[in-house]
Amino acid sequence: MTPESNRGRILPPDLDDRTWADLAAEMRALRTTYAPQWTDDSPSDIGITLIELFAWLGEGIIYRLNQVPERNYLAFLDLMGITRNPAAPAATHLTFGTKGPPLALPTGCQAHTVPEEGQTPVVFETDEAVTVLPVNLTTALLLTPDSDDGSVLTHQDVTARLTGAATAHRPLAVRAGTTTHVCLGFDEATTEDIELRPRLFRPAPQAPPQTPSPTPPQPPPVTVTWAASAPGTQPPDWPATGPAGTAKDLHDTRVRLPAPQDWAAQNPRQDWENLVSPDGSDVFGEPRFWIGLRLTNETDTDHEISLDRVLFNAAPAHTALTVRAEETLGESDGTPFQVFRLRHRPLHRRPDPEAPYADLEIQVGQGTPPVWETWQLVPELLPGPHRSYRLNPVTGEIGFGSHDDRNNEGHGSIPPPGSLIRARTYRHVVSGTAGNVSAGRIVVVGTRPDGTVPTSLTVTNARAAVGGRDEEPVEETLRRAPETLKIHDRALTADDYAHLARQASSDVRISKCLPPHPPHGDPWTFGGIDRAPGNVTVIVVPDQGSDVPRPEPPPELLHTVREYLDPRRDLTVRLFVHGPRYLPIKTVLSVVVWNDAVNAGVDLEQVRAEVENRIADFLHPTRGGPAGRGWEIGQQVFSSDLFRAVMPTEDVGYIETISVEPATTEPGDRPPLGTDPGASVQVADFELVCAGPAEVDLRRST
Repeated sequence: MTPESNRGRILPPDLDDRTWADLAAEMRALRTTYAPQWTDDSPSDIGITLIELFAWLGEGIIYRLNQVPERNYLAFLDLMGITRNPAAPAATHLTFGTKGPPLALPTGCQAHTVPEEGQTPVVFETDEAVTVLPVNLTTALLLTPDSDDGSVLTHQDVTARLTGAATAHRPLAVRAGTTTHVCLGFDEATTEDIELRPRLFRPAPQAPPQTPSPTPPQPPPVTVTWAASAPGTQPPDWPATGPAGTAKDLHDTRVRLPAPQDWAAQNPRQDWENLVSPDGSDVFGEPRFWIGLRLTNETDTDHEISLDRVLFNAAPAHTALTVRAEETLGESDGTPFQVFRLRHRPLHRRPDPEAPYADLEIQVGQGTPPVWETWQLVPELLPGPHRSYRLNPVTGEIGFGSHDDRNNEGHGSIPPPGSLIRARTYRHVVSGTAGNVSAGRIVVVGTRPDGTVPTSLTVTNARAAVGGRDEEPVEETLRRAPETLKIHDRALTADDYAHLARQASSDVRISKCLPPHPPHGDPWTFGGIDRAPGNVTVIVVPDQGSDVPRPEPPPELLHTVREYLDPRRDLTVRLFVHGPRYLPIKTVLSVVVWNDAVNAGVDLEQVRAEVENRIADFLHPTRGGPAGRGWEIGQQVFSSDLFRAVMPTEDVGYIETISVEPATTEPGDRPPLGTDPGASVQVADFELVCAGPAEVDLRRST
């Protein structure tokens, strides 16, 4: 069977497959022809020693010879422009704080970790500007109706979960037909606009294309409204502040709310008459200036959205730094196809499919002093004279054209002889996996774009940085090269869509294309997916770390993949990009622990916890699986694979029985597929497995 690393790869043949033993045997066989008097076959014979020596030398020459096809293959890929995928930067949100006046931080401010001994700090740079207010978001309360008419509310402290400080990733679910009220408490009032970043963990459903109709448009299924605490009012009946909107407002943009005119501090325990709060909680007895968020889910399906967190005084950041000083690349000699190389590489790729390298600005200067002109980055040099260039973001090479004005031939203008080439600015990746630092590690304020360090400013990362990836191994480049050559940037088959979805963003860890299903009356809509003829659905899954048991693609990633695939699809195809449909796997197993192990001090509860952790690790969508590289969408689960993954060590005990089965799914999910309980779980082609409940029965050996 072909190894996993060779799947899809064109393997070069061996030009000579003889081994040392083959060469030695051939030379021994030739003795009867060239030296019939030589009859001593003992290893101590000097002739046998020379045969073995020359066989060893010949085997080395054969090994070098067999590298020729591999080398030619790599040269061919380089000629076709197929290079290793570059390192991807780690991403996080930086939360700032100040005790002075409001401080406007432009895009490109830096912060870094405390350098450890012998290591350099990990530097992050903000992607957007932020105005840091001397106000802190200290409290987040969840309001839940506790009566039929909603007059009595139960309040729950969700500060750690929504402000980003929680270690466990547990978003607030908003089920269909319900409204969630969240109260955000600030320690002081402000007269400045308040910028919040609410993030949806599971976004609102994608609306189908609108068709002309005489009926009025339907209201959005998910709406968002904002309110502020005012004297004499009760939540959630606070006066509105800022416009109402749809859940899309929480996907791509910041929410800017004007400072409430009559903003008053309220003590929940004293001022909220309809409050039912847990006993012994101090947070409900502190006055705060409150901003209310009301998220209403009125979808007609059982689609659940989730509020991940609400960030304040925060900006997204990556381990990608901007070159702040002009970088001279060289001088043009007037010849065609000149290539200049940037000093730092690889270049940072933005999530915008229309302008992924908009941070790069290449200029050509003529005269003394030089007059600089910005040239345009293009994917291909077209015929004719135009001031443009091509970019290889992996190697950092800038390539110019070959147009000759005398005969009007060539593609792209040549920089005039003697002109200077410079990069006025660009952004490059400085850290891959090293940038995936844990929460609270980024605590040192760096410089602003002008080189100054702001005073009285603090910074931290409430959540761990994720997404950092080192340069692609050569083996993986060789594996995907045939797919790249076959697809040629066009999506025709299901495999084409899945491959291009992974090319759209480095954040995509798992992808699968669901082709249209043969019609059986109504379209096949299991999992809320319409697979009617003409529809193509692409499912993408990001890797959000081992602490996220069910990773969901953020709206930005869905938009990036959709925009990348749209110009590459067939014109007759209706394209949909979704997150995964999870199938929780329930595990039931019995573990027998040796009496000797218990007498030696083995804790049974610790054994139970270790087994449960191994089950969760094995069933993790992007980190688990039989090979530890994640699960494929539609991949079945076998109890035999789980058995090998969770088996305790031999000196502790053994697994007596084990079984797997689908856990109870939510309403609206697909019906059971007739899986035989115990041996395996049959998974639909649109489902991705995840960890469900685990029942671990422990007993001592008799």
